[in-house]
Amino acid sequence: MNPQARQRRRRLPALLGGALLLPAAAFVFAPSASAQDGVVYSSDFEDGTAGDWAPRGPVTLAVEDGALLTTGRSADWHGPSVDLTDVIEPGGVYDISVSVRFADGSAGDALTATVQRETADGTSYDSVVYQAPASGEWSTLSGEYSIASPATSLTFYVESPTVDASYWIDDFTVTELEPPGIEPDIPSLKDVLADDFRIGAAVDGRDLVESSGQLLNKHFDQITAENHMKPDAIQPTEGEFTFSAADELVDYAEANGMDVYGHTFLWHTSQVPEWWFEYPEGHPNAGEPLGSSDEDRQIMTDRLEAHIGALAGHFGDRIWAWDVVNEVISDNNAEVYRHSRWYEIFEGPEYVYEAFRIAREQFDAVGATDVKLFINDYGTENPGKGDNLYGLVQDMLDAGVPVDGVGHQTHINLNTSIDQIEDTLLKFADLGVLQAVTELDVAIGAPGEGEEFPEYEARLIEQGHYFRDLFAMYREHGDLLESVTVWGLHDGRSWLRSETRPLESPLLFTDALRSKWAYWGIVDPSVLPEIPDTEDPEFARVQVPLADSAPAIDGTKDAVWDDASTVTTEVNVEGSADGAKADVSLLWDESGIYALFEVTDPTLDEASANPWEQDSVEVFLNPGNTRGGGYEASDGQYRVSFTNAVSVGGNGPDAGEVTSAATATDTGYLVEVMVAMAPEQAAIGTEHGLELQVNDGTDGARTAVHTWYDPTGLSWNTNANWGIAEFVEDVEEPGGGGSLPTTGAALTATIAGAAALAVAGALTVFAVRRRRAAANWGE
Repeated sequence: MNPQARQRRRRLPALLGGALLLPAAAFVFAPSASAQDGVVYSSDFEDGTAGDWAPRGPVTLAVEDGALLTTGRSADWHGPSVDLTDVIEPGGVYDISVSVRFADGSAGDALTATVQRETADGTSYDSVVYQAPASGEWSTLSGEYSIASPATSLTFYVESPTVDASYWIDDFTVTELEPPGIEPDIPSLKDVLADDFRIGAAVDGRDLVESSGQLLNKHFDQITAENHMKPDAIQPTEGEFTFSAADELVDYAEANGMDVYGHTFLWHTSQVPEWWFEYPEGHPNAGEPLGSSDEDRQIMTDRLEAHIGALAGHFGDRIWAWDVVNEVISDNNAEVYRHSRWYEIFEGPEYVYEAFRIAREQFDAVGATDVKLFINDYGTENPGKGDNLYGLVQDMLDAGVPVDGVGHQTHINLNTSIDQIEDTLLKFADLGVLQAVTELDVAIGAPGEGEEFPEYEARLIEQGHYFRDLFAMYREHGDLLESVTVWGLHDGRSWLRSETRPLESPLLFTDALRSKWAYWGIVDPSVLPEIPDTEDPEFARVQVPLADSAPAIDGTKDAVWDDASTVTTEVNVEGSADGAKADVSLLWDESGIYALFEVTDPTLDEASANPWEQDSVEVFLNPGNTRGGGYEASDGQYRVSFTNAVSVGGNGPDAGEVTSAATATDTGYLVEVMVAMAPEQAAIGTEHGLELQVNDGTDGARTAVHTWYDPTGLSWNTNANWGIAEFVEDVEEPGGGGSLPTTGAALTATIAGAAALAVAGALTVFAVRRRRAAANWGE
């Protein structure tokens, strides 16, 4: 054991990577429930020996008077340990309990109970009880624990942050609260949906064994390889193909009557090895980045042909469909295409066309003529991004490119408009292509590590209602969908789980493989309980005065701004709390809304190719303050850099045009923005959803984000959490009253961790509103 490495590790107070410490887990100072029936392991040291317990580190263990004493510690991780590998089974829920006290005369005031979990992915440390108060009197540490997938080893140990502390343990028990295994008598999802579409799950080898395999077999008739068919898994080194992990999944699917959906040939992330974008061995520039010459493009084309050809030759028609191209549409709707290395080398989207042509040729060459070829992307429910993908697919079809289908990833949240998801399906149906929901999950917006989450059960109920409405819509349009795939077998296997978001629960089954309200929302909505009433936050509000005359958008602060309302971007959403901030002045007239950002930022940076990682400001506007969930027809996201580079987000088709100017100042920079609005909206007494944001870039990376009110950092994805601008003739108090309300600060404290969902090109959002008319939710 490396003590330095051990000291640097992060504590996991709840669920991470397959281990679950349930929300009720806590330390107690009373007899544990483990004294009752269901005990699967116990140690009481009454025989005078340490039994299965062993030193963790160079400590001395001694049994005296029926208890185990640990002395000789010289690091915080030293202590007594016991192997529970054969005791804890995946899917089971266990109470782990141990009596503890410090030795007489010993220093120390806290003890921690932890499970060290070894898997093929590495080592994790799951805190059953973290730094519970302890003294020279006996007390009991107790917590509930579960693992979602098999572990190579599980070692329980007791430690203290006081390095030289000595302490006793006794009466250790592991009690099975909920036996491992699935619910065998509940309806099968694949049977319920048999007349509508395939129901799939993203899996890897961990999901094929024991109770996880039983859950998969009972409920799903299609699988997608979560990672094992991506470029780095199939061809980590050029010319060296590895199929073993992918073969395991395909063999399993065939043996259990499941279809396989392939994912993916072409992508832009780190799961595409760097060699793809470098000159090959034997080339005069071997190892150097490719340029954009015809020769360089040919190298990329040849690599695509070799890679896709190898997969086609290996699997043939055993996989019914493939994501040929994944995530090529930009989040900046104005630029349409993601400016990836693929795009740079080909100087445009021609690589997308070429990938489909190659895929069709390679599969046809091996007789797999019925394999379907999909283009896949996230955020297609966003009208602007969906339109851009629609345009690309339409252009490919017009050019004779053999694209068979469109995959809608659908990483969404409780605020996402189901109407917009439906509109997207209906829009693409006009093209006559196949469609599939490829990576579905619905985040509940759980807070960050260590934060209380009293709304947990209410949020799960709300999620059940959301799945009810979502699948009712999907089934209504079942003729448009080939399959719906959830991105993970159960919550413990969701990519949204992390040590900073240990309670995020976006899927249909719990870590213990039990059905959730989300499942019942699909299978039998009649059993759903009412959504508990919760108080909506008092959103931040600012009165915006009517301008005496329109400000000149020229990057200077005219006198007309002297009468404006002013708010400050004080909410730290991401990165350093000392990052760039702004005072923002606000005015309106019959043309629209005006904002002047005076940004404090001593070092200006635009090194990143991504506009949101450059020093910039953003205005988010929801005319009418409708808060419908995603982006509605008139909603807009407007970003302006310190050099006046303008980019837009997922704007609706009726979003107003933006006019801007920017200038450098002694303390940072100044940006003037005007967003046009419809005449009926630019009027006295109207209210509008409004958010203001400052991005701080440093050396090509975004190092801080500050907003006026929305603490999620996800304003680009939903209008649900923005503040409110009220258009008035004259303000009633200085500044327009734009300070944060008390409940706004509470909202910030509760959901500031939501920005941690920014992973692998997709984000999900905290739910603030309890009901959405767009989904026809009942009371």
